[in-house]
Amino acid sequence: MAVGRLSGAWIRAVLEETYAGGVARRALLDHFAVLLVSSRARRGAKGRLARRLYATLLKLQLRGLISQEEGVIRPLAVPGRGPGALQPALGLLLERMLFRALLAEDGQGDGHTPGNLRSARREFLRGAIEAGWGLTPAAAFLGIKTAVAKEILEN
Repeated sequence: MAVGRLSGAWIRAVLEETYAGGVARRALLDHFAVLLVSSRARRGAKGRLARRLYATLLKLQLRGLISQEEGVIRPLAVPGRGPGALQPALGLLLERMLFRALLAEDGQGDGHTPGNLRSARREFLRGAIEAGWGLTPAAAFLGIKTAVAKEILEN
């Protein structure tokens, strides 16, 4: 297998043991890429790993096991209520929009400029609001403050 398996338990263990104070999402991706992507992997293997990592981080965040703020992931000592209790389920379209926003924030993908980051965040926020979410839970998924989310939508 060109890209190894990635589980939520393993991610959580790495966060608690290695990065207890928090880690940038990009650095966590690089950590797992060194371990899981072989030299024989096809082109785009790190991108596929990023998709799986971001999906697993989203599940952990929904369960209240981690927090994501401004691209920094921190393990929570006591599992709490995650943002998943505050809004409807994340559909496939919103999940794709969230993935694009997180990639843009991490400086990956095509044309990662500040303008593209704002555009990706705005696209996700608009989609979430159209799906019936509130601004606060949508901003929590992006790891930004509600005031920043309001500013993104206004511009």
